[in-house]
Amino acid sequence: MTHVVLTRAEPDAKRLLDLLLERGFAATALPLLKIEPLAIASAVEAELEHSTVFIFTSANAVTHGLSFVLSACQRASTKVLAVGRKTREQLTDQGIDASSPDREDSEGLLELLASTQSDSSQLPNRIALIKGEGGRDLLSTALNEQGLFVVEVNCYRRVWPSVSQSTVLQALESQEPRYIHVASGETLSRLEELCALCGVSAHEKHTVILPSGRVESQARELGWQSRIVAAGASDDALLEVLSTLS
Repeated sequence: MTHVVLTRAEPDAKRLLDLLLERGFAATALPLLKIEPLAIASAVEAELEHSTVFIFTSANAVTHGLSFVLSACQRASTKVLAVGRKTREQLTDQGIDASSPDREDSEGLLELLASTQSDSSQLPNRIALIKGEGGRDLLSTALNEQGLFVVEVNCYRRVWPSVSQSTVLQALESQEPRYIHVASGETLSRLEELCALCGVSAHEKHTVILPSGRVESQARELGWQSRIVAAGASDDALLEVLSTLS
């Protein structure tokens, strides 16, 4: 039986665990990160009033950041972009019409923004990135290089909770190979750190399911022998990969 190890934050890992069990897969939750909300500085909130494009870089950005920008996102002149389908659907549930790219990452968002700009002769005055603290800076860097003013709204942070050795061993020290779902490069680094601390040799036994070619390159450099690149980090992308294994 295909056995999947789920490394996302606890609420997402639990949801995915239930989903996979319902579909006949074996699964183990190994949450490697935790999401903590952040307060938004008043100076940042003031800048948001002048933004004409709002980009939500994750579902967590909707959960923790939408309340700060809700009225601005509801303006008829505002464009709202989401990194992927799950993020877009969360916005839709809140009454916000948003677009999302087929490629569910920063590169896909840049392509989508470029296509929306080509449909209009007027470039956006200001772009607000609703995001987590840290992470990739590709979006900000690329948009600044285009001469656009970018406001970063860091509405949550990722923290690494303590994970016991017994929990790691239960998830990874199996006789049979398993598939480890890793949704980001940061999570892959944390997984690598815990394997080293707990003395787990996983590189040659297990397969990592990764959200992009960029993270796949990182996994290859770390020594993971078996790697699968999914079409993003979403539940659907994981299910699509698993459907090809059964």
